[in-house]
Amino acid sequence: MDVYEDDLMNPKLVIIPLAIMLVLTLLSAPTYSAMAGVTPQISVTDPTGDDKGPGYYGYPSNNVFKPGVFDLTKFEILTNSTDVIFKVYIKDLGDNPWKGPNGFCLQYVQIYVHTTLQGVESRMDTFGLHLMIRSDYAWHFAVLLAPGWGNDPVPKGQKSALIYANGTVVVQDDKFKVYADPKENAIVAVISKNLIPDVDNIKNWKIIVALASYDGFGPMKVRQAGVKGGEWVLNATKYATNKNTIIRIGQAVAKGIEPLALDLLVYSPQYPNGIPASLQYEWLNTFNVTAGTYAIVPGISVTPKTVTETVTQTETTTYTTTSTQTTTKTSTTTITSTSVSVSPSPSPTTITKETTNWTATGAAAIILFIIGLIIGYLVKRK
Repeated sequence: MDVYEDDLMNPKLVIIPLAIMLVLTLLSAPTYSAMAGVTPQISVTDPTGDDKGPGYYGYPSNNVFKPGVFDLTKFEILTNSTDVIFKVYIKDLGDNPWKGPNGFCLQYVQIYVHTTLQGVESRMDTFGLHLMIRSDYAWHFAVLLAPGWGNDPVPKGQKSALIYANGTVVVQDDKFKVYADPKENAIVAVISKNLIPDVDNIKNWKIIVALASYDGFGPMKVRQAGVKGGEWVLNATKYATNKNTIIRIGQAVAKGIEPLALDLLVYSPQYPNGIPASLQYEWLNTFNVTAGTYAIVPGISVTPKTVTETVTQTETTTYTTTSTQTTTKTSTTTITSTSVSVSPSPSPTTITKETTNWTATGAAAIILFIIGLIIGYLVKRK
């Protein structure tokens, strides 16, 4: 097929491609770039191979639960001019077998943040993890990252949620974006600074990142554990070798107090480089079967005892010398617990930095322009 010079000047051949280019441009612009101009605030690595909960858990037996899908490897917080970016790295995202809208479906990431704010509301509970947060780490806000089906936030629905200690909930939207980065095996949340309190002191925050198995049909959307596990149930004794451990976790499962976090990462001024697997296992084993209470994270730290000793000595001289010594010992144990909270007032406005991928848009436009020339020529020939 030959295209002549007068064909190229035909209005039909010019207008059709231009119209297609205009539509393409409108549809593709602009695209949000979360990583533009970011400043790293926190970066903490986590040991690999510690995705065993309290040290002896195993995955459900179905093949979708590939090795590493519940193994945290790193956690980062970055900021730019408008947003706070939370990045949770996992050994293997697992290919999103059920096509979660946010790009993942096996993992349930829960991030609990204790800011530097004083005299504000805080909470020590967690969402379905069967864990309590220690009072000095009590959270002011929590970021719950879920697959994203439906319209309602977790734990009622399946969309990601930002939850403040006062009960206010923000569901993911244009000011709270959640997506997976398969190349980095990361789950990312980009949240407007207007929604996050105390952003000037991020490096002084106390943060607990827990990774559980997501179950859209489970209590609080968290997959449960069984003594022997199953196709869709965590195996609570997979790596347990001690008979007493097996009995104890069996009792915990029966009472519904077994920990359901498969991996933990902690950042704070006390743990600036995270925690070793041994501490994770120790803390997640602090559940009390007799009392029926959850494990506490971080594990309870005992304040050193303060002992005051007073010695009084009196001497009286008569015919004989009598030495009387009185020793009084006072032992005082002081355990101080401080609970604080936050009630931020989210601003309804934000400024989003946007960029457009003009290279991809231009290439597609050129292709469509050529197609338009061909269509126009055929129209003319008829």
